Amino acid sequence: MSNVEQPRLQARGIVKSFGANRALRGVDLSVGDGEVVGLIGENGAGKSTILNIVSGVLPYDEGTLRLDGVDIAPKTYQEANRLGIFRVFQETNLIDALAVYENTFFGWEKLFANRGVLNRRALIRATSEALQQAGVDDVDPTGPTGLLTPGQKQSLDIARVTALADKLEITRPVVLFDEPTTALDHDHEDNFLRLLARLRGVAAVVFVSHRLPEILETTDRITVFKDGESIAERATAGADETELHRLMVGRVRATNSYREGAQRTIAEVVPERLVATGLSGAGVLREASLTVRPGEILGLAGTEGSGKRVLGELIAGALRRDSGTITVNGQPLTGGVAEHVAAGIAYVPPDRAEKGLITSASIVDNIQLASLHDRFATKRAGLWAVGRARKAAQRYVDELGIVADGIDAPVSSLSGGNAQKVLLAKWLLRKPDILVLDAPTQGVDTGAREGIYDLLRAASAEGTSIILISDDLPELIGLSNRIAVITNGRLVATVEASADDEPAEHDLVALMIPGGVPAGTHPDSSPALASPTPSA
Repeated sequence: MSNVEQPRLQARGIVKSFGANRALRGVDLSVGDGEVVGLIGENGAGKSTILNIVSGVLPYDEGTLRLDGVDIAPKTYQEANRLGIFRVFQETNLIDALAVYENTFFGWEKLFANRGVLNRRALIRATSEALQQAGVDDVDPTGPTGLLTPGQKQSLDIARVTALADKLEITRPVVLFDEPTTALDHDHEDNFLRLLARLRGVAAVVFVSHRLPEILETTDRITVFKDGESIAERATAGADETELHRLMVGRVRATNSYREGAQRTIAEVVPERLVATGLSGAGVLREASLTVRPGEILGLAGTEGSGKRVLGELIAGALRRDSGTITVNGQPLTGGVAEHVAAGIAYVPPDRAEKGLITSASIVDNIQLASLHDRFATKRAGLWAVGRARKAAQRYVDELGIVADGIDAPVSSLSGGNAQKVLLAKWLLRKPDILVLDAPTQGVDTGAREGIYDLLRAASAEGTSIILISDDLPELIGLSNRIAVITNGRLVATVEASADDEPAEHDLVALMIPGGVPAGTHPDSSPALASPTPSA
């Protein structure tokens, strides 16, 4: 039970089933006026499901849902908005084909219409003000949404929630944040945390995050979900990360969650697996050069829009390079994705729903998709080894702890974190020579992250070269042998990050900001910078 005497929003005994799968087993959740409540739990615990119910996306089977003491049952998201309930979704809820200003108040255009005629100037002005208030100064209101980075899209989603509440004249809204910081870099995350601080005392906020330090820093009270049940509630004051982790996953977090003890020492005498020289592309990245050796984990750090993600896409063949060369195992690559995959490169993109998975297809179909042409092919054309594919899929479901109603369940039925695990399994199955991972633990709970780290360490031990792109600096530092920093489209430095020589987080941040090169790092004066031992 909540310690809030008169909550703004109260859900009691909420039950929700999807066929035979009971996703919520009578959960309770409440938030008071002006209060920030953290909601935590493993992937599949029911966090997004309860937010879907509160925000009108899903109906519930049993229980009561009350706003200011009055029973409610919103049937659409717009109906929830009229009641004063707003939400930032785990997957950005934007249409790429529309301009930024068209997305900001999508579905509420009538607020800017006069006698049926849309006042586009007013709509653009309101969008500009919303972005400004949210501290987002790198998004053009008239530009195409499809060209925004994942972090910019998430920032736009956050900005438009509070803007819509203001436009509807809801002075004390209920705001639901579902993993709002997973796609944000440090600058955009700071903007969000400032916005959250402004909402405290004004809105009733439910904040879902897998980043426990973030929850402990920003909330007043914490509710824990596990296996579709609300199992614990704690005042944030006095709570600690170890206890919360134990409540979520049923065990204490491993002392060395990044498994630094399993980190390989990469000898300089080992020939390079990958050599990239002078890579430029997408109008962002300029003349980046790096090497990666077998078994090495190379981290790529940089702010949103720095070019780190472009570099990963160029190496994977997902983007065509404007200039530069890529050589894998001594063989130059000149084609696109198919040639890169054939050369042993696998790529896990950050936007799993758009580029990584077929969400309407089953878990087994998604996992086997990248390997149908070779690993599961048979001698008879058009047929594949179904039994072998199903066995492989089941193994990864077990190893990664994917919460699902069997391997034939559609990916669309999974939580965001479990869908991310399916995407990882799809490429780990191929045992690639080079694995390019962009935000691989985005939306993944703290317990499951340890399983992913184990898999990455195991892949590294077997000789797989890993290029890890992440906005989570502790993760990048904990996993990488070296970290290459990209700033304003240029690879400006590499930093040694071995288990006994890890860089400080603030030193990496200083490098990521133009003009800052802390002691102990080396400016990018030549391609030799990207060798395993940075050159002076």
